[in-house]
Amino acid sequence: MRHVARQAIKIVLLTAIIAVLAPLQCAAALLSGGRMPTRLPALFHRLACRVMGLVVEVCGTMHDGQTVWISNHLSYLDILAIGSVARCSFVAKDDVHRWPVFGRLARLQDTVFISRTSRRAADVGLALSAALANGRSLVVFPEGTTSDGSTVLPFKSSLFEVFVVDGARAGVTLQPLTVSAESIDGRAVGPDNRDLYAYHGDASLGPHLLRFLGTKGAKVRLTFHAPLSDDLITSRKTLAHAAHAAVASGLAALA
Repeated sequence: MRHVARQAIKIVLLTAIIAVLAPLQCAAALLSGGRMPTRLPALFHRLACRVMGLVVEVCGTMHDGQTVWISNHLSYLDILAIGSVARCSFVAKDDVHRWPVFGRLARLQDTVFISRTSRRAADVGLALSAALANGRSLVVFPEGTTSDGSTVLPFKSSLFEVFVVDGARAGVTLQPLTVSAESIDGRAVGPDNRDLYAYHGDASLGPHLLRFLGTKGAKVRLTFHAPLSDDLITSRKTLAHAAHAAVASGLAALA
C-alpha cells in the first residue's frame, strides 16, 4: 500500500503546482502579447522533478545562447528533465496537442507541434523556421517516437532540412544531447525495470504515469555533446548522421 500512498501524495502536489502556475503563465502570456514566457515553465519542471523524484545529472557543457538541442527520446518524463535545466520550447508531434493535461501544459510552454507525415514536410519546416526566427531555443526528437533507452533509433533526416536551407538557422547552435535513465526506484536500470521510466510501444499514458508515481523516482543523465560544426551542415542526411552518432555515443559510454 506504500506505493498507493506515494501516488496519492504526488498527484495532490502536482495538481497544486499546476493550479498555481498555469493561470500565472496564461496571465504572463497575455501581458507579453501572446508569447509564452520561459521562467514559469522552467519553475514548473523543477518543482515537478522534485515531487516525482526525478534527479537530473548534467554532463558536458550546455550551450549558452539560441540552441537547437537534438536528443533521443525515452519518455514524456524527458520533458521535465530537460526543461528543468534548459530554457527552451519542445518540438512534438501534433497528437500530443490532444493529450489530456499534458497537451494543455505543452501549449503553455509554447511547444511547436508538427506533423510527421511526409505530405506536410513543408509545414514542419515553416513551423521550425518561425520558432527560430522568434529567437527560441528548441529541443527536437528526430527518432520520431520513443524507445526503451537501450539504443538510439534512426533519425528521420527530413526534420533536419530546415537547418540546412533556411536562413533562420543563422547564428543558431545545433547541439546533440543524450538522455539516459541511470536508476529507477533506487535500482540500476536494466531490462526488468527500464519500462518504468521509458514510455514506448503500446504503453498507455495514464497507467504508465501511475506506475512511475508509485516509485521513489529516477536518476536521469543529460549528456551535452560538443556542438555540431558548420562543416557538417551540407545536407540533411549528413547532419542527421552526425547528430545520431554523437547522441548514440552517450549511451555507448555507459555500456
